[in-house]
Amino acid sequence: MQNTDYTIAVIEDDPIQRASLVEALQQQGFKIKAFEDRLTAEESFNQSLPDIVISDIILGNEMDGGFDLAKHLLSFNQPIPIIFLSERQSEFDIYTGHALGAIDYLPKPISLNVLIVKVKNLLRITSTSRESIPQDLEKSIIPELRIESAQYKAYWHDQALDLTATEFEMLKQFALAGEDNVVSYDNLQTSTQGVVERNTINTHICRIRNAFKKVTPEFNKIHNEYGRGYSWHDKNK
Repeated sequence: MQNTDYTIAVIEDDPIQRASLVEALQQQGFKIKAFEDRLTAEESFNQSLPDIVISDIILGNEMDGGFDLAKHLLSFNQPIPIIFLSERQSEFDIYTGHALGAIDYLPKPISLNVLIVKVKNLLRITSTSRESIPQDLEKSIIPELRIESAQYKAYWHDQALDLTATEFEMLKQFALAGEDNVVSYDNLQTSTQGVVERNTINTHICRIRNAFKKVTPEFNKIHNEYGRGYSWHDKNK
């Protein structure tokens, strides 16, 4: 697919920064919808969803406007990748961003070149990766875990899991590897086309675990294998 096939929403209250982001992305051929506040963006999303959302955290008088926007996106039955841009770099803010489904959390002032590369890598996940592997080779071999790659959906005991596209790709590695096999850090990074960095893998794994716990509160099957990665197994066995 060409860049012109994708729509990116940019939510930034600073007009100069917003214009800079829009220009850089338009030069790459993307369709851009730009908004200066959360409410206007949400009204647009209720009509049609973009392929990616790039948003500041502080929007006007709303100190957590970007986070509230992410919560709104979670209400749709379709995972929309979010990249947060913010001067707020506390561990709590970064954790909150990822917990709300963010794919990445970039510090301001941002590098436009880095942002563009991350956007392209992210789109590669949601387009070419699922086209390159025959669907019959992507069947989960973990009991009660079902994956549907074409829809980026995973089901645990026939109940849909609340996952972002990136988290789905990470979970799929466990589904294909099966029980008691280690999924390496490198494998998890590669599965997301480099969107997820090594130091944020644990945050995504925590969110994946929490998605399972919403279905089965006693869930305790994804475990860290020190220095190697993670594995799916039942410690009670």
